[in-house]
Order: sequence, then structure tokens, then C-alpha cells
Amino acid sequence: MNAGLYPETLPPCFVSSDAKRAFYGLSGKLDDAKFSVRKTNYVRYSGTKHDGSRRFFATPNIVSYFQTSSFIWRNWRKFESNYALSKYSIGAPKVMDEGDERAVKVPSLSELSKRTSANLGYAPFILKADIAQCFPSVYTHSIAWAAHGINESKADTEPNSAANKFNALDFFVRNSQRGNTRGVLVGPDGYRLIAEFVLSKIDSELEEIVGDTIVGAVRHVDDYYIGLRTEHDAQSVLSHLREVLATYELNLNDQKTKIHSSLDPINDLWAQRLRDHVELGWFGLSHEKIERAVSEAVDSAKKTGSDSPIKILIRAFDEWELYSSEYWDFVEQNLLRIVQKHPHALDYACLIVAKRAALGLQVDKNGWLSVAEIVVGRSLALNHHHETLWLVWLLIVCGIRMPMSMEDELAKSRNAHIRALVVQAHIDGVITRKPKLALGSGLSSADENWLVNLVARSQDFSKARFSDCYAEEFEFLADRNINLIYFNQHIENIQAEGRRAISRTRYGYDDDEDEDEDDLW
Repeated sequence: MNAGLYPETLPPCFVSSDAKRAFYGLSGKLDDAKFSVRKTNYVRYSGTKHDGSRRFFATPNIVSYFQTSSFIWRNWRKFESNYALSKYSIGAPKVMDEGDERAVKVPSLSELSKRTSANLGYAPFILKADIAQCFPSVYTHSIAWAAHGINESKADTEPNSAANKFNALDFFVRNSQRGNTRGVLVGPDGYRLIAEFVLSKIDSELEEIVGDTIVGAVRHVDDYYIGLRTEHDAQSVLSHLREVLATYELNLNDQKTKIHSSLDPINDLWAQRLRDHVELGWFGLSHEKIERAVSEAVDSAKKTGSDSPIKILIRAFDEWELYSSEYWDFVEQNLLRIVQKHPHALDYACLIVAKRAALGLQVDKNGWLSVAEIVVGRSLALNHHHETLWLVWLLIVCGIRMPMSMEDELAKSRNAHIRALVVQAHIDGVITRKPKLALGSGLSSADENWLVNLVARSQDFSKARFSDCYAEEFEFLADRNINLIYFNQHIENIQAEGRRAISRTRYGYDDDEDEDEDDLW
């Protein structure tokens, strides 16, 4: 919970590392009441996808998430044993050390081509299969099914069952999403662990049925690559995979499921070509080298309809440490234009600019303010939280004063992430006028506004009392002045020499110097 409450797609000012201190003295009370039906809502976060579509992430109620996190911690050996059932998975999560940026590290997509080539061996055919809407489709009851068996779980569904302990986790997950049984939240680390728990069991059941037919297989989260001898074998395995998934209430995405030659590249050719332009080689950096890399990335993005080439480009900027180089002015002008056209790469661009500001170097404040006014205004109207939050965060950490009109529009947002950030910005003196948030005389501890309500009370922005099912627990946390938004922590961290602007462990790819960076999320 200290490092895995928020989706990693949020700006790094959203931190939960203070939870351990704030919850001290509360955990016993929560354990005593853990089987109470206390349904809570979560804060939605409209994020970007590489192809221009949107994806909803979520920040669960912090007290509800405590129950989920505690269960996983206490039953970690069972999680590890389930992960070990899968012969296919390369995505088994690794628990990070205390103090790391995330609680869980999931192997990146860059592992896929390496492991696929090794595991598929001589197979002439590959079945590529994708689970449709995996996280939003995971049936919460299937958590217990994966732990105890379907028949055993259906025979005893009591949350506090002594025989079926994972009924409790099903119960806790449902409590954190308004009682819904369909889907688990996208973003918090605990739900990554849960999804992999279920999928590993599915892998083992598929192996029992068609293991002799499969030459080798790889699964990365919800993507399967299965090597087979004949097209007939591939059709047979596909049929059995559909059946096993169906028993767990999951389905394949037919548009992304196909049988093809094992000679077809796993990685897109454009990515391989682009990497040639972002590797320094013998000649090192030059204005021409950077300009060519930008042109190639923009051209690839246009041809593929994807922002992924732009993300690869900006990661190269980080590798080249352009934030402190003589080429910065040229790079910054490109970034100012890029963020308006490629929203999925906006977070990486903001991190690069923030790194330069953290080093005490000059940024184009007028340019970034102008871009923020354009993008934030449009994004607020469309409820695009990703673009709004990242650019407002950038303005704050770069010391760029927001116009009052932008402050007013932010205060009108109904999204609790945005409203909580506005509260903390006012407390920190970034927004001098007290924003009119109309929090009311009673602060809910259970609805989608729980985050802004808890930040407001804990930071003395509001004196109203809490209501609903976790009122007493929220009063406790507020009295402990729990800190859930901290603007300076990230900036202090990246001031260190050699510290990357874009964290490999937080933003979707591994902390390995030799890693091929094929992250195509």
C-alpha cells in the first residue's frame, strides 16, 4: 500500500508512502471488522493508450485497499505457489524492496521477444491470442476458484470460510469496487498480483489438456504466444484455450487472435528501425542525429497510428541526457509541439522537462504555460484527466504560475485526483486564492470523492466531519495528517547525478542497463 495504491500513470506527486505511519494503531480495528459489508467507490482516471483511445485506471479507497493488501501479504506463499503453476508466464510479478518506487515489478514487454524466441524453439507456427478486456473482465469469484477449485469454491462461498480462505479476498475486492463482481481495477499493484494469480491457474489447466501438443509457449499478462507443429494443432489449442478461459468467465479478443508463421517478427519492424536511430553508435550526439531521430519517430507514429515511437524517442532523450546538453533549446521546442499531438507520450515529455528544472536549469516557462492553457482547457472539457494532471504538475514543479482562469476551471472539475491536487497546491502556496470546491458540510469516506475529502481534512483545508462507512477510520487518518500528495519528493529524488528523468521501474520498463526498450504500451 505504501508504493502500490495509485496507478503509475499518475504524476509522481501522488504518493502513498506515508500510509505506513498514518495507519499505525488502526490495523487491529480494521482486522476486527474486515468482514463487514462496507462498499466503497474508487477514483477514476482517464488515461491514454498508444493508439489514441482511452483507458480507465482507478485509485481504490485507501481503507478498502488496506484489506486487500493485508490479505495478499499474509497469503503470499499461496500467491507464489500459484505463479509457479504456469510454465508459460514471463509476467510473474516481483515484490520490490521497501522504499522502491513501486511495490511490484512486472517484466516488461522487452522480455517478450527474448523469451518467445527461446521458448518456442523449432515450432513453425505460432498461435497469438489476446484476452479481451482482461482486467475489466476478471470475475472476482474466480479468485477463489483459482485458489481452491471451482466446485469447492461454489460449495462454500462464505467470506470468512476456514476452508476457502480466498473467499475473503474476493469479498475485499468487491468491497473496494461498489460490490461489483465483474472486473478488477486497473492500476494498483495488488490487482496486478490478483490477475496474475488467476491467469497462472488458467495456464496450468491448459497445460494439462494440450501440453503434449504445445512445442513451447509464452504469456505476458494477457497475451499468449504458443508454438505449434501444424495449423491443425494451432486450431485445436485455440479451441481448448477458449474453453478454459470460458470456465473462468474470460474470452479472447478475436481481432487480435491469429495463427501465423514463426518467422514473422514478434516486434514491429518500425521499432527495430527506430532503435537504429536512437542508438548513439560511434559518432555520438549531434544536432543532425537528434533531428533525424525526431523525424523518424514522428514519421513512424504517423504511419502506425501510434504514440509508441514518440515514447521511444523521448526515452532516448533521457538516455542522451539532453536535459542538460547544448541541444536543449532544439529538443524543448520539439517537446512543446509533441505534447499537443501525442498525448500518450506527454508524461515522458513532462518528466524530461521536470528533470531539467530540478537541476536548476532554465526551461521555456512562457512556452509551457501557453501549451498548458491550450491542452488543459481542452482536456478539462473532455474529462481527459491524464493530460490535465501531468501538465498542471509540470507547471507546479517548474515554478510556472497558473493564471487564475485555469485555477478556477480546475476547481470546477469533478475528478477527485484533480481536486485533491488543487487542494494540496493551495496548501503549499502554489494557488494563493482558496479554490471553491464546494466540499460541503459532510465529507464522504466511501464515494468517489474520498481522496479529495481525505486530503482536504488532513491538510486543514476543510473542517467538515466525515460520513459513511469509514468515517471513523478517515477521522483517524486525518488526525494523523496523512500525506497523499507531495510535490517536492520526486524533484528531490531526480536531482541526484545519474538519476534518470524517466524511472524504469515506475513507468513500465525494467531497471536493467542492457534492456532492449520495446515498450509498446
